[in-house]
Amino acid sequence: MKKTMRFLSMAALALVGAVTVGCSSDDNIIDEPQQPASKSNVVTLTTTVSLDGGAATTRALTPEGVKTFAVGEKMALVYRKTDLVEVKAVSNALAAGDISNGGKTATFTFTVTDPDKSYIVYYYYPAAMINDDGTPNNDALFTAQDGTLTTLEKNFDFCMNSAKWAGDNLPSLTLENRLAILAITLKDNAATPNDITSTITSLTLSENENNYTYTINRSATAGPIYVAISPTISANIKITATDGTRYYTKTLTGKTYAAGNGYSVSWKMILTGAFTINSSGTQVKFAQGNLRYTSGAWSFFDNQWDYYTTYSADSWDKFGWSTSATTYGMNISTSNSTYSGDFKDWGDAVGSGWHSLTSAEWTYVFNTRTTGGTVFGTAQARYAHATINTDGTGVNGMILFPDGVDIASTEVTTAGTVNNTSAYATKCTTAQWSALAAKGCVFLPAAGYRYGTSVGTAGSDGRYWSSSPYGADYAYRVYFYSGGLDPAYNNDRSYGFSVRLVRQVE
Repeated sequence: MKKTMRFLSMAALALVGAVTVGCSSDDNIIDEPQQPASKSNVVTLTTTVSLDGGAATTRALTPEGVKTFAVGEKMALVYRKTDLVEVKAVSNALAAGDISNGGKTATFTFTVTDPDKSYIVYYYYPAAMINDDGTPNNDALFTAQDGTLTTLEKNFDFCMNSAKWAGDNLPSLTLENRLAILAITLKDNAATPNDITSTITSLTLSENENNYTYTINRSATAGPIYVAISPTISANIKITATDGTRYYTKTLTGKTYAAGNGYSVSWKMILTGAFTINSSGTQVKFAQGNLRYTSGAWSFFDNQWDYYTTYSADSWDKFGWSTSATTYGMNISTSNSTYSGDFKDWGDAVGSGWHSLTSAEWTYVFNTRTTGGTVFGTAQARYAHATINTDGTGVNGMILFPDGVDIASTEVTTAGTVNNTSAYATKCTTAQWSALAAKGCVFLPAAGYRYGTSVGTAGSDGRYWSSSPYGADYAYRVYFYSGGLDPAYNNDRSYGFSVRLVRQVE
């Protein structure tokens, strides 16, 4: 049964045409009419699809490299009426008898009203990819893909072409694929990368050439993940992915994906909020705040910028170097001998895999990492001196940028220098810092030090213990201040410094 779409005057003459079309990866628009042997209100025209089925990097859609029509599919056409209004018509759904030539040829039947046959007619397949006003349905392309080849073939294998009317009849022509198809597999950033495709439930591709973003929500299942995108030429593409718990990112540069081609791609993703701490590629995540002991219990501060500004026997956040001779450095003695012996990790008190960084690992985070993204235009970004929460009670400290993060200078109030000692030049409002924290950035507040029961330089400098001893009386710590940084300087064990624990990424 034919489905009829009528526009404007229902009394106007309706021309019913049957058109046979195919798909091709060629990019040549057919703009010359093909004259049929006879004139008729119902005309069947045929054409044959030609596809690249050879090279794995260029074959289209199906694993066999063939795009075929299927029962139930529809095509749309946009034509101009005699009153100069352009309208859309949608074909009847394909029946088995409409498909021939191994699925490469199909006959579509339309009902059109008062067509202006001196004008060009446009074909769009599948019909769902064109809006009523004749514009591409990019919203569906951007938000409705689910990563499966079945859904992509049915709804997003966007083909089109245009031609003049063939006399009184609709023209026959070859449809051209207008999208590039990516078959994506994802791996983590481990020394021996693991395939994580089967765990991913959401994938986003944002490209700068067309300013398009594609969001694919899917069930956690084996890959590849199929995505249809508009063609790109030397585009930069930001990739984000998540399994609901872990968040990954990657930036591609200079990527060209041509219309009508399929690409099998494998991307090595970087875990968001993770920091590489050695040349072996070990990654950790930092605790949500500095370590504290208060009211008889160990915990982390609720906010990354929190710290105590005075001494209290019941609330500790600046500890002497931890050994078995002290209770994790909770001692007000100013004698180094009190803290003699081997290191006892504060992570043991917290549990759940938390532990302290060695001095070499701190130094790698600050000075050696090459896995950082681009921050304020600086590649391989690692750190910046900053003041956050400038719209409230501003807090000085050090921002650590995680592996792979990209941050534009427009994301902060003032963009200071990166990977260089400076004043606390980078400035962030509370909202801006929240956005950076969501990207995995870590803030080490300039919490000062404790000596005995006195707290000094709070708000001016930060001092953070490592797990590495230096002789019997000293240990290594990170030290930063306005205009300076030393990630591996030794200090008396008796001084009370801040502790920020980490946990290895599994």
